Amino acid sequence: MSRAFLFFGNLTGLMLAAYALYLVVRVRMYVGYAAAWLILIVAGLAALNLPPLWALLRWMTGAPDAQQAWILLIMAGMAFILVYFSVQLTILSKRVSDLACHIALEESPPERPEGKDESAEGEKQGGG
Repeated sequence: MSRAFLFFGNLTGLMLAAYALYLVVRVRMYVGYAAAWLILIVAGLAALNLPPLWALLRWMTGAPDAQQAWILLIMAGMAFILVYFSVQLTILSKRVSDLACHIALEESPPERPEGKDESAEGEKQGGG
C-alpha cells in the first residue's frame, strides 16, 4: 500500500477514535456504541499497519489487492455497526412501547360495573 494511503488511514482512524471518546465524555454517545466503534477502529488499524495480515486479509476476502481487502473490511465493520444499532434501537423501541402501555394503564379511570348509574347513586345519597 502507498505511504499516503497508510498515513491517511492511520490519521482517520485516530481522529475517529478521539472523536468517539470525546462524545462519550460529553455524554453524547452511549458507551456501548463507542466500544463497538473503538473495537472496529483498533481492528482496522491493526490490519492496516501489520503487513503480515495483508496476505491473510486478501485470502479471507478474495481480493487481489490489499487496499481492496481493507475496503471490504471497512464495509464489513460498517455492516456490523448498523446491525448493532438496529438491535439497540429495537430494544429501545420495545422499552418505550412497554412504558407507554404502563402509563396508559396507570392513568385510565377504573371500570364501573355494568348496570349501575351514577345519577341513581347520587339521588340515594342526596335525597336521604
